[in-house]
Amino acid sequence: MGFGNLGVAQAVKQAKGLPAGNSKSGETGEVSNINEVNNNNTTIAKEKNPSGGVKNSSPPISLRYPNNRIESSTDYLEIKIVEYTVNTKLNDQMKSSQSQGAGVKEGKLSGETTQQAETRNNNTFMGALGSSSRMETATSRARKQKPLAYIYLPIPQNIGDSNMINWNSSSLDPLKAIGANLAMTGMTNPGALLQSMKDMKGFGTIDDNLRQAILAKLAGSAVGAPDLMSRATGQVLNPNMEVLFQGPEIREFNFDFTFAPRSMSEAQQVKEIIRTMKKHSAPKGDSGGGFFIKAPDIFMLEYKKGGSPHPFLNVMKPMALKAMTMNYTQSGTYSTFHDGTPTIMQMTLNFMELNPIYTEHYDEGEGLRGVGY
Repeated sequence: MGFGNLGVAQAVKQAKGLPAGNSKSGETGEVSNINEVNNNNTTIAKEKNPSGGVKNSSPPISLRYPNNRIESSTDYLEIKIVEYTVNTKLNDQMKSSQSQGAGVKEGKLSGETTQQAETRNNNTFMGALGSSSRMETATSRARKQKPLAYIYLPIPQNIGDSNMINWNSSSLDPLKAIGANLAMTGMTNPGALLQSMKDMKGFGTIDDNLRQAILAKLAGSAVGAPDLMSRATGQVLNPNMEVLFQGPEIREFNFDFTFAPRSMSEAQQVKEIIRTMKKHSAPKGDSGGGFFIKAPDIFMLEYKKGGSPHPFLNVMKPMALKAMTMNYTQSGTYSTFHDGTPTIMQMTLNFMELNPIYTEHYDEGEGLRGVGY
């Protein structure tokens, strides 16, 4: 089967044109953004930086599907790929905490500059603790990196977002409450704990059934049979259950893209898009002479309208590509063009954001756009 305006176009009615990068006219009159890619050995020019890492020394490659030129109001998805970077400040903070001294007074001393005071105060426990709580996030580090590649794709069907918070039930029966109170007293005032235990006179005035229930609970806990109280008395301690906040949840996004190339240049673009996504989502095995492996690159996704951010759809933080699935027989049967390119393919991507969303993010930067995160 050859390339051309055959019945394949019917299978891609949903495909939209996207902004051209370094475009040129192909033989079919369409706009090609192939960036002179003629084989599968395309590499990004790199050079060593002073820190020993690798940085991009040439303009990022630009890939897109489909190749048709579009109007400025067309909606599409931009995928920017950047290198994952580690938290170098964390190592500095760990070294600083090791050099802390006992009895160092916090605050600014006479004749001391503000910077010197901050450095010295970070050597105290509370200073190190506060500094650690202000660690730079993976999201902020990713946004500082130079792009390695851009990929432009039509907005897929069934897009959406799901924001989840981790709430869970918790219980605190009377015996646990007493234990917690004794533990806190022991840590803050051991003498008071010993005195209160010494002054305690048995159970005091208590109903006999309650006494037996408490004894059964204590005996069950001692022998590893927590249900002994229920077996013996037919009752349990009031759990005082309450739903408590446990923490944020990291969001995940799933996208499905259908490719049905209509020309040689478009088929080459699809091939390079698939290779680029696979390559940058794979871990790097050349770290430390093979003793370590490095994290894959990071993907920054953004819905756009023309050359601007989309005014309504949700914003996404930088993400890791957890899974990539290709179906080369999306039409239900094996069918290729004369050069072996499948006629219809589907690419499924599963992303996970690097950091959770907090309420403050809706009041600054990207969070102010459209529906926010």
